[in-house]
Amino acid sequence: MPHSTSTKKKPSRLTTQKSASRTKTKGLDKCRTPDPSKIPAIDFTKAQKTVLDLLKIPGISGQEKQVAEVIRKKLIDAGCPKNLISFDQAHKKTPLQGNCGNLIVKLPGTRRGPRRLLMAHMDTVPVCEGTRPVVKGNIVKSGNRMTGLGADDRSGCGVVLTTALEILRQKIDYPPITFFFAIQEEVGLWGARTVKAADLGKPKLAFNFDGGDVDKLTIGATGGERLDIKIDGIPSHAGVAPEQGVSAIAIASLAIASLHDEGWHGLVKKGSKRGTSNIGVINSGAATNVVAERAT
Repeated sequence: MPHSTSTKKKPSRLTTQKSASRTKTKGLDKCRTPDPSKIPAIDFTKAQKTVLDLLKIPGISGQEKQVAEVIRKKLIDAGCPKNLISFDQAHKKTPLQGNCGNLIVKLPGTRRGPRRLLMAHMDTVPVCEGTRPVVKGNIVKSGNRMTGLGADDRSGCGVVLTTALEILRQKIDYPPITFFFAIQEEVGLWGARTVKAADLGKPKLAFNFDGGDVDKLTIGATGGERLDIKIDGIPSHAGVAPEQGVSAIAIASLAIASLHDEGWHGLVKKGSKRGTSNIGVINSGAATNVVAERAT
C-alpha cells in the first residue's frame, strides 16, 4: 500500500512478439499500433483532479458504492449513455456481501477490432479511511499522518476513468472497450473472482492498473493461498479456576511466535526460494472472565 504517488511518470513502452500459436492470438492480428503523433493529448489538470476526487472518497472493502456512484456520474456527465453502465451482483457472492457489485462500462467502439479491457479496484484498506490527499510538487501524499493515501488503487481507478472520459470528451476513434471497476480486491480479489466474462464482453486484451511502476509490465504472478485455522481450547472461569482451562489464545500466540522464530512469518527465505506469509485476522474469546475456548 503506497503512501504517496507521483503524478508525472515516464511513458511506458510495450513490445509485442508474435506467438507461435495462432489459437492464442486469434483476433489479435487486427491490432494496429497507433501513430504517436496522432494520439490525443491528455488534459493533465483534469486527470489530476480526477485522481484527487477519487482519493477523498471513503470506500473500504464492501463499502465501495460511494466510489462507484462518483465514477458513474463523471461518466454520464462526459456523455456516456446510461445503458452502457451497469452493476453486477458480485457482492452477493462474497463473504462480506457489501453494498454494491462491480461497476462495468462497455463501450461499443467506433471501429472494428478485438475488445480491450482496462480495470482497477475501487476498495482501499481500512488504514486509508479519512485520507486527505495533498499535492506537493509532482507528488501526491496523504495530508493526514494517521492514514495511508489510498493510491492502491484509486490511482488505478483514476487512470481507467480518465481514459474513458478522454475518449468520450474528445470523441476519439477507438475499438470496443470495457472499463471494469472491481470490488473487494483487498480482502481476496472477490470482484475479479466472481465477475462473469460475458458481462465484460469477453475481451481479448486486458490491462490491470494496480500498483507498480508505469514502465513495468507484469505478465504473471505466483499467486497465493488462504488458510483458515481453528484452534480449540478448554473453557473455564478465569477468576475461579483458570488452571482447569486451556486458552486457545495462548496456543495461537505460541504457534505464531514459533512461525516467526523459525522464519515462516513475514518475508520467507528458504534456500533459493522466497515467499511471504501473514497472520492477518484473529478472532477469539467470548468474555474477559472466560478462558478462551476457540480461536480462528
